[in-house]
Amino acid sequence: MSAAKADSRADTRNEAWIAAGFAEIARTGVEGVRVEVLAKNLGVTKGGFYRRFRDRAALLEAMLASWSSGRIAAIEKHASLDGATARERLKALIALYSERMNTESMSIELAIRQWARSDELAANAVASVDAARLKNVGHLYRATGLQA
Repeated sequence: MSAAKADSRADTRNEAWIAAGFAEIARTGVEGVRVEVLAKNLGVTKGGFYRRFRDRAALLEAMLASWSSGRIAAIEKHASLDGATARERLKALIALYSERMNTESMSIELAIRQWARSDELAANAVASVDAARLKNVGHLYRATGLQA
């Protein structure tokens, strides 16, 4: 097996643990993200976890990195003009965030924001996502001629 293929398989396995962590944080908050619980939910042993992460803190750090990079990418995608006017894009953003609600994503975000109240790493992740939101929406407002 090539090194690239092995890395890809390892990334996929890491992503499974991260996804399980997100599902658990949405249900129970950060306190519920426990190796034993995730292993049981994934139907694997705890040993599989420790082959991918040094400890729970490493998983939580990977979850924050995944969440913030994913949110920022989605924000940038939703705010890109792609042939629309800035006004049209703003209307579409308002509709996106007010008319459709992804309850699992909302639960994850709320849990991470709660976590950020007592954890600096989580607070930094939330701050980076908020900064991206403000930057992108501000850009759209300025493109309409309004001052942000």
